[in-house]
Amino acid sequence: MGRRHSGALPVPRKHPRSGNARVRIGGQEHWLGPHGSAEARLRYDELIAAWIASGRTSVEAATKPKPPPAQEVELPSSPDITVGELALAWIADIERQRRGKYRRASAWHAGLATAKALRHCASMRARDFGPRALQDVRRRLLDTPYTRRHRKPDGTETVEVVPRSRRYVNDTIGRVRQLFNWAVGLELIPIERAYALKQIPRLAAGQGRETPRREPVSLADYEATLPHLTDEVRGLVEFIRLTGCRPSEAMRLRLAEVQDRDHPVWRYQPANHKNAHRGHVRDIPIGPRAQEIVKRHAFGKADDECIFAPRRSLARIAHGGPTIRLRRKCSSRVGTTFTANALRVAIHRASKAAGVDPWTPYQLRYLRLREIRRDQGAEAARATAGHARESMTAHYAPPSFEAAARAAMAAG
Repeated sequence: MGRRHSGALPVPRKHPRSGNARVRIGGQEHWLGPHGSAEARLRYDELIAAWIASGRTSVEAATKPKPPPAQEVELPSSPDITVGELALAWIADIERQRRGKYRRASAWHAGLATAKALRHCASMRARDFGPRALQDVRRRLLDTPYTRRHRKPDGTETVEVVPRSRRYVNDTIGRVRQLFNWAVGLELIPIERAYALKQIPRLAAGQGRETPRREPVSLADYEATLPHLTDEVRGLVEFIRLTGCRPSEAMRLRLAEVQDRDHPVWRYQPANHKNAHRGHVRDIPIGPRAQEIVKRHAFGKADDECIFAPRRSLARIAHGGPTIRLRRKCSSRVGTTFTANALRVAIHRASKAAGVDPWTPYQLRYLRLREIRRDQGAEAARATAGHARESMTAHYAPPSFEAAARAAMAAG
């Protein structure tokens, strides 16, 4: 079979066993649909158009799933609505507000947890739900443990029964209150009911299982892990370490969203971030050391491509580690962006190879924000973190005893 000449467009071919059409673009197979159908031709045209528009380097714009059409959610209006119906309507309203992105929203997952906690009283009328019912929900949460499953290297699995933490119970009860406040806005329940639910105090320390406070990773463990990471993952980890940004913001870094590249400090403004739905603008400063990492990993990439690409990670050799046996071509199942789980697993495996305790990407954010608060103050730490409230910054970087000790020494 002759070779395709330079500049020719990829040709769709028929898969003999399935009867579907497929085309290979940039070394990756794309399935188009039944061979010869209008659906297959339309899909082929979309892929080729996206490939040509990107300078024949990427078809990412055409392969992204299209968001579903906007659907108006019919909000409940009956005063006899039950607790279960109210919870489902609340979740549907969250999906409408975060259309296409609700599965990554903490409010949506919290709504599911709230509906699960209210299952035993789902048939109760919402206007009859009061403080005693809320106390019953809290008691059930405390008395109902959950199971943790641990898979061992030999394939066996262990099951651990763990009681729910005090923080989880308090957060869930707070979401129940939020649900009924939402119902007050729709005039489904009297405002007195929502006010009565606020009179139930939060669980105090000692009234439930306490979870350990997350601490930053130690510099010794961080530096010992780096040689066992691939070059692409190492660059991603070092970028989080130097900027203190969220791992999701670093994984989606693109040159198109980096401003002021002619200034000493660059400004990274991600379009999608945790508080984007609130209208907040996120500014992440990129200093000289982080700029060198971006330049090295952005070489040969278009502005709309992710700087840290998992496909390129498979084609490189780990720094200081053993030689990796590479495939001739990357698997088509590998995406164009790192996922949170993939990054966490890579760090856990590297830390295990280094003989140190496993740590998570967010512990780098804790480490960097504490350093900034110690050296530049609380305002610099808050601006770097992108927090709207000072209390959240204090969660990552609480006031240090060393600062209080210096003030005591200055006072004499």
